[in-house]
Amino acid sequence: MSATRFDHVSVEKLANVYYEGRCFSRTVWFEDGRKKMLGIVLPCDSQISEYVFKTESSERIEILAGECEVKLAGQADFSYYRAGQGFLVEGHSSYVMKNEQVLQYICHLEG
Repeated sequence: MSATRFDHVSVEKLANVYYEGRCFSRTVWFEDGRKKMLGIVLPCDSQISEYVFKTESSERIEILAGECEVKLAGQADFSYYRAGQGFLVEGHSSYVMKNEQVLQYICHLEG
């Protein structure tokens, strides 16, 4: 597998769209049944100061481009992440994200 692309995959035609198009992702299915989401989150502004996301299964979020602050459910403070870093969110949980620039990510669905 290339570091810049996924080979031998299927992609859902319709995007998952949240926050009136400010956040969207595409589901990528691998031959072995694994599923990942490739997404983009537009910057927060005066209309949306933060994004709240809920999870069904465990998710490992890998930041591809940009930077953000994330507060996992139950945490008091935000943590900073940038391209090349990532964080894990438990299943049936949530997290809050703030970003000042376009963020690109991979969501590895773990469970």
